[in-house]
Amino acid sequence: MERSDIQEALVSLYLRLNGYFVSGFIVHAPWGAATEMDILAVRFPRHQEPEREIESCGRLAIPQDRIDFLVGEVKGGSNNVNFNVRFRTDPTSIGAVLRRFGAFDETEIDRVCGVVPQLLDPQNVRRSATFPALDVAPVGMVGTQQVKLRFVPFAAEQQRSSAAARPYIFEDDLLAFVWRCFRPEHQRQHCDTRYNYDLWGPQFVKMVRYFKDLSRSAPGTIEDLYREYGT
Repeated sequence: MERSDIQEALVSLYLRLNGYFVSGFIVHAPWGAATEMDILAVRFPRHQEPEREIESCGRLAIPQDRIDFLVGEVKGGSNNVNFNVRFRTDPTSIGAVLRRFGAFDETEIDRVCGVVPQLLDPQNVRRSATFPALDVAPVGMVGTQQVKLRFVPFAAEQQRSSAAARPYIFEDDLLAFVWRCFRPEHQRQHCDTRYNYDLWGPQFVKMVRYFKDLSRSAPGTIEDLYREYGT
């Protein structure tokens, strides 16, 4: 398993624990692939899992009153996290991603395709105080305030303390939240912590076992997670 695969699995697990349905996506083309999206996710405003006794991660700034469509870019290393140029500058690829969500008509897709290149320009992202986002109008809903389309960079090998001004989810944000989910300080009444971890499936089971390992007293670092996978 490559380090980039581990990074994307960690982000997917983080989003799943925050109430999102998560997928990747290939933008197809006549020859090869136009581009590949690390993360597509959606969360609905009535999501609840009270038995887990944990709030969503505040760093993610989830809109609580509307559907949240999320496009994520996951990067390792210490450089700025920029969205794939073959996505952010190509209206065909942007449109393919929006059609994958299945919530927008062609008029709205055309409008968003015209806005995204400037929104995701690397200089604009670095200067932004929040994740780049748009209010969008899905089919069957009136107005443009009922759905958010957000673009979230995930800096999987950077600590928040080293670059807190950038609008990213950082390595320590990911690890700390997953740790709180799997290692609560007190026994929960309706959510046991010990069960068959294979239920998480092949994508997550090894990672869940890492966090559930009682020999660990802290979430560690992404390097610790790499060692768990033998990379």
